[in-house]
Amino acid sequence: MSADSAAWREHVDAVLDPRFEQAFAILDAVQAERQRPADAQRAARILQLRRELAALLLEVDGQRFRSGPRGAG
Repeated sequence: MSADSAAWREHVDAVLDPRFEQAFAILDAVQAERQRPADAQRAARILQLRRELAALLLEVDGQRFRSGPRGAG
């Protein structure tokens, strides 16, 4: 990860939602799994990580939508 990328991540985490750091960690783990030699468990690990990411993003989206549409007030 580049220094610029790390700085951007810290900014996103601090400003938006700390759960994004968890999302970035999951994405890093998916990338690491893809770089490993293929074995019987690799596909299952990638699918599990994708499910975790999807659940986390649904949680974030759910909280965003609960606060109401943008511009409503």
